[in-house]
Amino acid sequence: MGRTILYVLMGVSVVGALIVLLLFTPVVEEAGIAPEVPAIIDVKPDLAEGAEPALPEEVDVTEVSKEEIAPIVEEIPLVHDVDYSIDGYIVTGEYAHETIIAGVNVYWSNDAHRLRMGLESPGTGFVAIGFDPEHQMQGANYIIAAVHEGELTIRDDYGHEPLAHLDDTLQGGENNIISAAGNEWPDQTVIEFIIPLDSGDAMDKPLLPGHQYTILVAYHSMFDSFSNRHTLSGSGIMQLDLL
Repeated sequence: MGRTILYVLMGVSVVGALIVLLLFTPVVEEAGIAPEVPAIIDVKPDLAEGAEPALPEEVDVTEVSKEEIAPIVEEIPLVHDVDYSIDGYIVTGEYAHETIIAGVNVYWSNDAHRLRMGLESPGTGFVAIGFDPEHQMQGANYIIAAVHEGELTIRDDYGHEPLAHLDDTLQGGENNIISAAGNEWPDQTVIEFIIPLDSGDAMDKPLLPGHQYTILVAYHSMFDSFSNRHTLSGSGIMQLDLL
């Protein structure tokens, strides 16, 4: 009897010990499954607890200098040739193009905005050129010039009739010759000038780079007066460069 009681007490003690062990031992995850690891938050050491992080400073674009934001602007040359001068002398290579019309050597070069011309006439009188006529002389922009006793006279005309042209300034237009020069020898007259491709003047014909135009050329063998009828005239084609 006494031994039986002893065995019962020992069993109760073992069961109690197992219950206590189960209560204080953490639950073990199933084999092969790792416990969830919390995300790591990187806090900068220079931030105090509860302090707001500093935001990046805003850039004031008005403080950027003009040199930093200004676009690059290329200067447009007067004409695309490098070596030239408007002096009444024409040398080899001074012009990009040349042709002969009615015995007159016609030279020209252009850029995007201006046309430079040279005329070598076999006479000592006036020499003239008209650009883009509509009907005979009508509608053409004319430049007519002469050299008398070393003095150049040059005029910007417009073909107001099929067989006549008149000074632009007498028709409500303007003289749009930018630069001009001339020389005369016993057997030759040389004229050089620059005009805008499109002056905006109603008495001038606009000319476009890359386009072809009819040109009218005339000269007088002796007389400088523009009222005299020409000795010889003719027509040809001028092709402008596309730049």
